[in-house]
Amino acid sequence: MVCSISCRNQKVRLFALALACFTVTGICVAQEPTPTAQGPAIKVQVQQVLVPVVVTDRKGHFITDLKTSDFQVFEDGVEQKLASFTTHEDATPDLIQTDTGKEPAPRPDESQPAPPPNTITDSRPRHTYLIVIDTLNSSLGSFVYVREALKKLFKQEQGADTQYAVIELGRTTFVIQNLTRNPKAVLAALENKQINKPIVSNETSNFARQEIELRQMLEEVPRPPIDTILDWANQTARERDRLMRNFIIDLHSLTQQLSQMPGRRVLIVASDGFNLEPGRELFDMIATFTETPKYAMYNKSSYLSEEMKSIARLATAQNVTFYTLDSRGLSSPPGPDISENTRNVGTQMLAQMTSTIDTSTIEKQDPMNFLAQATGGIFYHNSNDLLKGLHQAIADGRSYYELAYYSSNPAMEGKYRAIKVEVKGKSFVVRAKPGYWASAMNNPTIAATAGARPSTSLDSPPPGNIPMSVPPAHAKPFLLQTAPGTSLVDIPTAELIRMVPELKDLQPAANQDLLASILQKVGSNVATLFTNFPNVTSREQVVEQRRPVVGADLNQVFQDEVNHDYRYLALPNPGQKQAHLKEYRTDAKGRMVTPNGLDNGYMITEGFVSTPVFFDPAYQADSKFRYLGQEVIDKQTTYVVAFAQLPRARVKDQIGIGNGKSLFVLTQGLAWIDPVNLQIVRMWTGLLAPVPEINLQAQTTRVNFAAVRFQGMAAGLWLPRRVEVEMKFPQVIFRDYHTYSEFKLFTVQTQQRQDAPASP
Repeated sequence: MVCSISCRNQKVRLFALALACFTVTGICVAQEPTPTAQGPAIKVQVQQVLVPVVVTDRKGHFITDLKTSDFQVFEDGVEQKLASFTTHEDATPDLIQTDTGKEPAPRPDESQPAPPPNTITDSRPRHTYLIVIDTLNSSLGSFVYVREALKKLFKQEQGADTQYAVIELGRTTFVIQNLTRNPKAVLAALENKQINKPIVSNETSNFARQEIELRQMLEEVPRPPIDTILDWANQTARERDRLMRNFIIDLHSLTQQLSQMPGRRVLIVASDGFNLEPGRELFDMIATFTETPKYAMYNKSSYLSEEMKSIARLATAQNVTFYTLDSRGLSSPPGPDISENTRNVGTQMLAQMTSTIDTSTIEKQDPMNFLAQATGGIFYHNSNDLLKGLHQAIADGRSYYELAYYSSNPAMEGKYRAIKVEVKGKSFVVRAKPGYWASAMNNPTIAATAGARPSTSLDSPPPGNIPMSVPPAHAKPFLLQTAPGTSLVDIPTAELIRMVPELKDLQPAANQDLLASILQKVGSNVATLFTNFPNVTSREQVVEQRRPVVGADLNQVFQDEVNHDYRYLALPNPGQKQAHLKEYRTDAKGRMVTPNGLDNGYMITEGFVSTPVFFDPAYQADSKFRYLGQEVIDKQTTYVVAFAQLPRARVKDQIGIGNGKSLFVLTQGLAWIDPVNLQIVRMWTGLLAPVPEINLQAQTTRVNFAAVRFQGMAAGLWLPRRVEVEMKFPQVIFRDYHTYSEFKLFTVQTQQRQDAPASP
């Protein structure tokens, strides 16, 4: 049986895919019991997980007086018993400060110069900081900004129990200062003019020249053959790929070396940001100029997300914490000049070109944010006070707690396990790594390209010689189900809170006075979205999971999983009420991804931009609505509204059941709405009733929206950024995760031509 489930413009398709294999890592300690007379010793592998934790109040002041009993640690939602607890408190914890422009007052022990590193008598340093300055992707101006901030930092630093290293990482690698405990040695190295040489040969200016050269080819009259342009772009993209791959290899090597250092290990990366699909900007330009979206998919350089994940796996296994700093400050530097020689390019085309460049500067933040979030650090960005971010990283490395537990799950299956740390009864800010990969492999590696240079060595001086996500398999399904004949709108609020754990913090509404105003303003926003929707492409990362249903036990984890990396294209579909958008999904080679049928294994889902259609003023009369009250989610107050479609609804979910036949089903759901701009920030939808014709018992879609801003548009588009879909059949439950990033605009005129990505 082939099943294609279409929800308005949302299609859920199930088909078989080969299981993906990937390198994983965990933290494990092998314990060997003493042999006895009864027989040989039995080796038992016990997994001990170490979790450094930083706790502050809402103003950023460190909380240093907590005890073991104050903490709770959960792994995949299951509370763990702490095996050990250590407090690490610096004598001067209030290090988070902004630069006043004045020299810092000398500390009591600064009157004497620090001894040379090899004469320090401490046996082992308590903290190791590796500072990496990206000279491959950063501008000369950013480098100067970072260097000046570091000089101010090391004028204030004391290193009796701390060692530091500073390295420039780019086309060539330059060690500014290898590991030392002497802050004055670092300061002297930063003032050495030799460190300017690597940044002079940085690639940002070269990349800009390449983009200008490509624009000139696209503007030529007559234009060179498109195959010639694509070949040039592919050759250039491959060179960018090689440079970026070498950069990641060196960063991985430095992470590995830092992981072998004693004490708390912090890796600070200062960069303008980097793209994990090198050269993609070139193909976006070609697609924009030629008004042919499929050319955006022609980049033959590879995604480097797995290589970046490998660094995160290593860092989480070895408790290396990344603090990443965007060195561009408040405003990103301009891209290549596209304002001159515009006689062959229209104003609208130039606006789209500018959008392409500006959007690429935003998406370059994603890998930096990923490394920080995955390891429990902070991504410091959108600020001209870089020194404050450096102070934050240094301070967090000195005042922290270290928790340890033996996982209650002994399996070493290589899957990601989520960690959550809480302080009982307190509203403190708690920062810790969010999880780890459970594997006996302690040293994950990444493949080097042919001819890659040897990685830089990080040497520790004596005596210290002894450094945009796979989601967890949740324990329970999140299916949104109601009893036959009832809906979310009809259920009493107290019962609804018990039924939907995500509503546990709901402050129930006293009446429905606000409902009409909410519907009017939200409806206006939704109508504007569909009316003015442009041509948008994005990167789509998909994780597909499944597990069998064994009796009534729904507490198993999802055992089987495959991963994909796609390009996703959404175009307006004027005049089609049932399908607001036309959507395509292509693989890395630009080939359209098509379904193979229900009975082959996994499901894959698409089409979530149209989810808010129930709130469109044209269709509000087709549903019942109820204002439930207010709830704080992700530190944001929201209005919560429930809805359920009526039998007379004109826009229904369409389920294909084969042989050209379809069923239409009704939908219910919940929406969390920003009370300031009345945009939907989160939305759940589910079936009002099972679908016996295909044995579909329940289906739920959860969508998180965020504003995506493009150059030339007065307001941002509220688009899906993270989506979770779950479907329950009698014998199996399917679950999908979708993450969307790297959004781009195209200037395709749909009334003239709509080019879908070519099939093989």
